[in-house]
Amino acid sequence: MVKEQCELLLKDDHVMHEDIVRFLQQEKDPYAISYLRQAVLLKPHLEYLAYDDYGSFYKKCFWALRSIDTPEAIAVIQEFSNSDDPVIRKEASYRLARIRGDAV
Repeated sequence: MVKEQCELLLKDDHVMHEDIVRFLQQEKDPYAISYLRQAVLLKPHLEYLAYDDYGSFYKKCFWALRSIDTPEAIAVIQEFSNSDDPVIRKEASYRLARIRGDAV
């Protein structure tokens, strides 16, 4: 089921991306890591999420990666904390600070 949901996550012909991310967060399967990374990059191309200019979708992806909690998953969050996109950078940096236990 995780594999199918991961593949569906990267398609742009539906409006279930946030539900899929939530499912992947609950499953905590490392298989989803690269798909969650790609979903962050896909978001600007999802017209139905154009209203989300404050980072809600990114936040959900980073929550899912945090739930997986492997070094590879955390590395993806770290990667996005250096993004040129200020919204992605802010959400990833916030999640990293929470992981480290920093005051935010």
